[in-house]
Amino acid sequence: MKKVIPFTSAIALVLLLSACGASKTSSGMAGMNMTGPKPTPKAAGHGSAAPDGGSFLSTPVPAAILNTPLVDSNGKSITLASLKGKTVVISDFLTSCHEICPMTTANMREIGDAVNASSLKEKVKVLEVTVDPGRDTPSRLTAYQSLFGDTSWTLATGTDANLKTFWGYFGAAAIKSPYKASELKDLPVDWQTGKPNTYDVSHTDLVVIVDASGNWAWVDLGNPNPGKGVIPAKLKKYLSEDGLNNLAKPQEPSWDSKAVLSALSSITGTKLG
Repeated sequence: MKKVIPFTSAIALVLLLSACGASKTSSGMAGMNMTGPKPTPKAAGHGSAAPDGGSFLSTPVPAAILNTPLVDSNGKSITLASLKGKTVVISDFLTSCHEICPMTTANMREIGDAVNASSLKEKVKVLEVTVDPGRDTPSRLTAYQSLFGDTSWTLATGTDANLKTFWGYFGAAAIKSPYKASELKDLPVDWQTGKPNTYDVSHTDLVVIVDASGNWAWVDLGNPNPGKGVIPAKLKKYLSEDGLNNLAKPQEPSWDSKAVLSALSSITGTKLG
């Protein structure tokens, strides 16, 4: 998947703090593709490096974002406002990705499993939100999650306008671009339809935490590193060459479930992982 890194200088400062101070360099600017759109995340502010990766923030999420409607895989409408009182882990993905997103989902599953096995089961929501509303309907999200044989985390979609608003705020703008004929012949077909996909959606890979009070509390970005996380055989079969390379050796910067669970432990005061 073509990468788009839309962070502006304010967010970049937060991420550089993480790169310079964290034990795991997960958010440095070196090697990032700075082309593409650069929307201004309105929650950008001062940050401090988290010990296991990423950066802590403390910025209230605007009401417009808290109330942006999303739709889960059961067709139920949800918003961050409806989850107030819970700490929410959020990452972006799309089910048609051949390169990165299955590893993102493996991480989110691992995080969801750890939360469900802890005393935080009713206090933390693990939420994976698509950047591809055109294909990622609730029924497709259900089929995708069923490949993992687990429901410890929630998948969500929404309208194109709502997802642009939601992800534009957190800094994960997405660009839809049609494939060229020359690209199609080298790409795997879709895992569900068995047909070639006609377009890609480029986006920044990131994971954020919104605390129980509705504050943006933590961020990390980069390629997902699933570690020992399991990629379903059906999805692994449809990974591209780049995807298989990313699975074998994720490019840096990267983020993993350990960083998320460590940040959750600090934010909630309950040890995880």
